[in-house]
Amino acid sequence: MIRNTKTFRNLQVSRPNRQTSVTDSDPLVDNAYKRSLQELIPAIRQKSQNAVTVDRINVKYYQEITTGRLCSCYKKEYDSPEASCLICYGVGRVGGFNVFGTSFDIVDTTYPNLIMLNIRIEDTVWPWKFELIDGQIEGYVEATVDVPSMRDVDALRLFYTGNYIKSYVRKFSDTSWHTLNRGSLLSLSAAEQRLVIRINLSRKTVEDVSPFFTHLYLRYKLVDRDLYVDMPRFGAMRQADNFNLTGLEVTQVFIPATLPNVRVGDVFRDLRNNTLWRVTEVTYNEPLGIRTSWDVNVRAVTSFEIYNQLP
Repeated sequence: MIRNTKTFRNLQVSRPNRQTSVTDSDPLVDNAYKRSLQELIPAIRQKSQNAVTVDRINVKYYQEITTGRLCSCYKKEYDSPEASCLICYGVGRVGGFNVFGTSFDIVDTTYPNLIMLNIRIEDTVWPWKFELIDGQIEGYVEATVDVPSMRDVDALRLFYTGNYIKSYVRKFSDTSWHTLNRGSLLSLSAAEQRLVIRINLSRKTVEDVSPFFTHLYLRYKLVDRDLYVDMPRFGAMRQADNFNLTGLEVTQVFIPATLPNVRVGDVFRDLRNNTLWRVTEVTYNEPLGIRTSWDVNVRAVTSFEIYNQLP
């Protein structure tokens, strides 16, 4: 039956009326980009994270610091820090490295708004240090620090030489001093995040050599989870002979995007055997601009390198 008649160049053409119907569409075909962005790539990212938990290696990851206060060991005339410095570990910025999942604070000679009594800064050594003024038998250094509330104190260490050095802490709003330790930091910061730290130096007579300290290191744990990577087991390492580093172990490491940033110069500690590795080359996997994982070349840290002193 003729339902629709049209004339084209004096000819009649008949055809049924056009009918429209809803058809099923494949979202993977119709909108591949959106499907990849919302479903596939996040799934790849999650599987990468799950993969390292099967045969996992727990690590402590030290990210190199590129901003912040210049270390007192930094020599501007040479544009170079002291390679053996225990404040910056040869990086040139106070702290040198920050452990992933933590924050840190370092009270050193570059710390702002220090209060000192009978103390001088010895700036003819690198890094600089605090010591008693000639003719004085006792003095102190005070610093006001902001501590994250109710966070575990991951590390606390005073770098000093001498027998008569003691450390105290109090709330900013209080005058009662407490011996500085992890417990006092945790309990005081639960009530008030701004604290005052005092480091006392003393000696028996003015003829005695003054005790001194270079810095106080504080680190707080912010993320309560472990970081895992995948790397070859023993026997799969290779020697870096092609770089004239005979005997130096190098290998490749797979790191999931749990770690948001990886840079050449970073260091991580294999917690199975306490060995240290330094990142020498980084390749990231980033489909559609979404970071899913890192492929990293690393070398073993040798026994004479300053990185062995990282806390």
